[in-house]
Amino acid sequence: MNLRACALAAMSLWYGHGFAASAEVQYPTRPIRLIVPVPPGGGADFVARTYASRLGEYLNQQIVVDNRGGAAGIIAMEATAKAAPDGYTLIQTNISTISINPYIYERLPYDANRDFAPVAITTLNPLVLVVHPSLPVRTVKELITYGRSNPGKLTYASLGSGSVQHLAGHVFAQAAGLSAVHVPYKGAAPATVDLLAGQVTLAFSGVGTVVGHVRAGRLRALAFTTQRTEGFGELPTLTEAGGPAVPLHLWNGILAPAQTPIPLVRRLNALFGKASRSPELTTALATQSTTPATNTPEEFAQLIREEQARFRQIVKESGVRAD
Repeated sequence: MNLRACALAAMSLWYGHGFAASAEVQYPTRPIRLIVPVPPGGGADFVARTYASRLGEYLNQQIVVDNRGGAAGIIAMEATAKAAPDGYTLIQTNISTISINPYIYERLPYDANRDFAPVAITTLNPLVLVVHPSLPVRTVKELITYGRSNPGKLTYASLGSGSVQHLAGHVFAQAAGLSAVHVPYKGAAPATVDLLAGQVTLAFSGVGTVVGHVRAGRLRALAFTTQRTEGFGELPTLTEAGGPAVPLHLWNGILAPAQTPIPLVRRLNALFGKASRSPELTTALATQSTTPATNTPEEFAQLIREEQARFRQIVKESGVRAD
């Protein structure tokens, strides 16, 4: 009986491996859907379409970008969580949908950890602190001094309550010991419009959102949150400029539904990694001052856990809840 059991187990392993290998060789046989939790036209949408174009060439199959904006990415995440784990539905997640939403919403129709299989990070960029030129400050230290001397006069825009832009402003104000009023908007476009008009005085923005305005002198950049990036000259980080540490950034990454076969996850990881290193993709993303990135599924899972632990504490301290 022991010999028979061993033989059956060996056959099971062989057939299981053979099935996985066969599925991997045949994949994909039809278009792949890449869900994006934002409307068309924004920076995250550009990243998704740029990667989709490269993967489509590698796989000789269409990668269909499915924009499902609204509800802070919840609609898109739920659709992915409920999709078949066969590699034909992926989502370009971001720091808000996977790392922040679980702590600002009382209930979500998805579990950020159990319902998804991390594939790879695709971009990683700092936030940039920008101010309206009418504000009489040119450095981070001058901004802190001004804010302490003029309580309530500083206002900072964000993409909504609980967004990473909101929480970056909160962390900065608390650490710097100054008063600043949060002004939430429904997206980067209206927030930037009011910042350009001087309706709000500052923002922690995505690099690609404001780089053109900074170069044109319509906004003044003071510092990056986590690391320097190209397109802003010798602009320092907050800590290099004598300000407090705000270890928050923007990233995009790919998730598959939970239970997606591991060989398929690894194949997708290799493809996204290959795309991240291609000169064509690097050049395309550089037009948006965005930097491609890559890591292993295990490293991406670890990054998500670290981000969740960080934002769990930040959200608790801020008391912020979703609108």
